[in-house]
Amino acid sequence: MPRWLYFLLIVAVIAPLIELIGGQQQEIAIFICSAISLVPLAVLIGLATEDLEYHFGPVGGGLLNATFGNAPEIIIGIFALQHGLITVVKASIIGSIISNMLLVLGSSLALGGLRWGKQYFSVRDAGQYSTMMVLAVAGLLIPTIGAFVIQDSGHIQLISNAVSLILLLVYAMYLALHVFHLRSKRRNLRNRAKTTPLPSSTGEQAEVDEVTREAALVERERQEPPKLWLAALLLLAATAGIAWNSELLVSAIKPVTEQLGWSQVFIGLVIIPIVGNAAEHSSAVFIALRDRVDLSMAIAAGSSIQVATFVAPLLVLVSLLFPTQLNLVFQPLELAVLGLSTILFPLVTLDGESNWLEGVQLVAVYVMACVVFFFIT
Repeated sequence: MPRWLYFLLIVAVIAPLIELIGGQQQEIAIFICSAISLVPLAVLIGLATEDLEYHFGPVGGGLLNATFGNAPEIIIGIFALQHGLITVVKASIIGSIISNMLLVLGSSLALGGLRWGKQYFSVRDAGQYSTMMVLAVAGLLIPTIGAFVIQDSGHIQLISNAVSLILLLVYAMYLALHVFHLRSKRRNLRNRAKTTPLPSSTGEQAEVDEVTREAALVERERQEPPKLWLAALLLLAATAGIAWNSELLVSAIKPVTEQLGWSQVFIGLVIIPIVGNAAEHSSAVFIALRDRVDLSMAIAAGSSIQVATFVAPLLVLVSLLFPTQLNLVFQPLELAVLGLSTILFPLVTLDGESNWLEGVQLVAVYVMACVVFFFIT
């Protein structure tokens, strides 16, 4: 983890201290500090789940990543449900998806393209991401359309619960497919490392060197396993820190909206998603700057898919434990921007290559949407 993130960890204890000290305008300070603290804590969770994957295997690691990788969105959503902030929860779901597809991917393509010119990625992988995102948007769109025909709120809630279970089932299958591909890739890697002949040309030498480096990495990880207790302790500590600061963040939303004049919709659509996805955003950009835009795309698309098919349905089911329940009926403007984002993604990835202008265009669409969100009351 970069050193500057360790300094940000100090902010994780500032918000609780401000709450204890009290004073005027403390809600704004708590809101800012608790929001900033989520960034390094999310990075620590990512590092801990990577270490735990060594001990629990790809299946366990995938489940841990799916659960704790979205810890900020899930925990903030649960506390918001507890406070009855349904508008904030719905807005944060849509905001997380569009910020990943437009802001995260767009900035990655823009900065990577400025450094490397054209960048290339797998059209097949991009097509799989597009298919999953269309399914995810359908799961969020169908209950909203049904609400125009079915007026009974109880039936709408039942529809949302059923759609949530279906989305969770599809996400489990999606996760299982990726685990299968990961196992196949590792098995093929070991076989290639054992059977690769001596090189006869420069190109073959480069390929063998790549296989050798990957095999050496696998061997090093086998010789230096991360400590299970240390990774588990780091995961629990980071999760507790996120829970503490998320509760402070949610508690400060109403006072902040009254003092600054911002709407809860704007905070849910823009502020919370940017903070919750800051760690993934930085990772995607740094990877794109290393000319691995395919991984940047996997991060952006994968995060959007996780929010739509895992976080959103999970929050719907968790809301059944609270007096105010969450359904999958969203505002038309939110779904319009979400649908536009889903259309832009396959258009940008259609040819298997990207440039900086395409990234700027995605970011521009996101900024235009934020301008509209700011004036929603």
